Amino acid sequence: MNEDNDKLFNQAMQGVKALTTDRADLKQKPTGIKKRPSVAEQNIADTLSDAFIPDCEDFLEFMRPGIQKSCLKQIRNGKIAIEDHLDLHGYRRDDARKTLLEFLDHAQQQSFKLVCIVHGKGYHSDDSQPVLKAMVNKWLQSIPEVLAFVSAIPRDGGTGAVYVLLKILKQENTK
Repeated sequence: MNEDNDKLFNQAMQGVKALTTDRADLKQKPTGIKKRPSVAEQNIADTLSDAFIPDCEDFLEFMRPGIQKSCLKQIRNGKIAIEDHLDLHGYRRDDARKTLLEFLDHAQQQSFKLVCIVHGKGYHSDDSQPVLKAMVNKWLQSIPEVLAFVSAIPRDGGTGAVYVLLKILKQENTK
């Protein structure tokens, strides 16, 4: 039986080169770390296109893979402190998009974890359809730094606002 295992092992190892050393090459220079562009600098115009207004539910909820449901539940229940907020009432789409991107960029630079964005319920829009709400829903899903969002509790705007969980940028060590 040992001969069979040896034979199988030798077959599996054909073409494999043995390491000459078990030490790392410390003379090799590491490649430079590239700084990620800010949310506002990213060319995401195509993904934020206003070509159509998507349908959206009254209650908004979005979560990227890897975010725990318990975290979203804490956010939904208002258990995590809001660090900043933006009110988009009265904004036109283009201005709202620009303001939203600048706001999210600023929030990330400040290492804010949770922000609140008030988009309104759309009662005063043409055809009583929520334009900004639908666009904010679409835009936030297109921004990689947005990990999750969920409609706010009534005291913060209810279904006319969303809590947004942001990816926290790693701060560079300054010495």
